[in-house]
Amino acid sequence: MKKIFSMFFMLIATLTLSNAQEATGESVFKAKCVACHTLSVKDGMSDEERMKMMKTLKAPPMSKVSAKVRNAFNEDVNKSVAFVADYIVNPDANKSLCMPMALKKFGVMPAIGKAMTKEEIEVVSKWLVSNFDEKWSDIMETKCKGKDKNSPCCAGKNKKEKCGTGKCGGEKMPKHPGMKCGSGKCGGEK
Repeated sequence: MKKIFSMFFMLIATLTLSNAQEATGESVFKAKCVACHTLSVKDGMSDEERMKMMKTLKAPPMSKVSAKVRNAFNEDVNKSVAFVADYIVNPDANKSLCMPMALKKFGVMPAIGKAMTKEEIEVVSKWLVSNFDEKWSDIMETKCKGKDKNSPCCAGKNKKEKCGTGKCGGEKMPKHPGMKCGSGKCGGEK
């Protein structure tokens, strides 16, 4: 039922957006992505408030997605944009950059890019990468402040993890080049 609703919403959004003269990243986001993604999580929320809000979300906030993607590609805009453009058309758990807990909670997004024009994919991918200035290192530093760096809260930091084969922070980690584990990156890259 959830997938049927999502597909119906995407069809309506596609028809609405196709009537527009020129698509912008923000207009594509509002038409195609806002049904599941919020822009960001409010600053200054307590852990309890944040957890309550996270339970209502259907997908990670875009500001966090942007920070995670840029971090995975060392702030290389072209590689980040190419990844996003590919991922929204061909989402796959094996290439997801989501942390294990997020992937478990939200699952893999539907292939919304298949119902988008090439222009829409291009503008929304560029917008996602360039519209937010949050840094993944700052997000993790804030998230892990005052906590054990090897705790489940700080997943991806466990030095005992064998990438793609074991558990990190209590969750099975997918094998992909964007997930940092200990001192190296999953997928065998150091």
